[in-house]
Amino acid sequence: MLNPNLWRGQQQAFDWQGHRISYQDQGDGPVLLLLHGLPGSNWDWHLLWTMLCGQFRLIAPDFLGCGDSDKPLAYDYRLADQADMLQALLSELNISGYHIIAHDYGAAVAWQLTSQSVPPASAADQSSPHSSPVALSMSWLAPRIAGDHDGFLWRERWLSGPSGQLLQGLMTAGLFGRYLEKLTGPYVPLSRQRLQDSWELLCAHQGLQVLPLLLNYRYELPQRREWRHYQPPLPLQIIRGSFDPVSRSLPQIPGVQYTDIACGHFPQLEDAEQLADVLLGFHSLAQPPCAALFSNLKTR
Repeated sequence: MLNPNLWRGQQQAFDWQGHRISYQDQGDGPVLLLLHGLPGSNWDWHLLWTMLCGQFRLIAPDFLGCGDSDKPLAYDYRLADQADMLQALLSELNISGYHIIAHDYGAAVAWQLTSQSVPPASAADQSSPHSSPVALSMSWLAPRIAGDHDGFLWRERWLSGPSGQLLQGLMTAGLFGRYLEKLTGPYVPLSRQRLQDSWELLCAHQGLQVLPLLLNYRYELPQRREWRHYQPPLPLQIIRGSFDPVSRSLPQIPGVQYTDIACGHFPQLEDAEQLADVLLGFHSLAQPPCAALFSNLKTR
């Protein structure tokens, strides 16, 4: 099993608008862009990493404000900024086409990223050296995508409210552990090691102080009723955990492939093997996007 300290020691970095962004980049083959959730980091993908690295090139950034990336306090953390950062990273790495696997908050960023990027009309456009990186398919794991979605637990709603900065000062490892337990399914209980690793990465570089600012993203999301009119700009799969309180009230999106896994909110940590099978089955069959399917759901 990968060690979190070794993982962090292998992080690469690039500069985005004066901020240091950490990321992992390993493997050869089709590109998978792995986008973590909140509170989390690219370490959340370490179990899936060993299963996919032999078949794909895996790129997993720490979002601005997360993991080992910079966590500025005087900053308005908006989904559009995170999407712009991803486009800059992919361009820096000379990526043309890629597939997205996004968890939780990462799914909201993926929605923003693919909604603001018009897909190419042809394969020739996609391969042009002057074209922007293009997403070809995406999977959302336990996504938080509706602003009024009751999958936001009360702790998250409080932290994203007016008293968030005060409340984050009361957060302890014990309270954080109880929060993770609430989201974790019954078959893979939260281990002491996983809690310790997650807590250390959350607290690194004053991350606790930034968390309320990041959680404000829920005010940027469409309302639940709006998702029925969403036309995904590319093949989309949504993976839900049967025991995940977030997934219970997910909005239904027409034409999307839904898959359930017997786990909680963290399929990549609770049942990575089954998740890998589900992801491989979908992304190997997914077709390149069609320009006519450009998303009709407006970003904010």
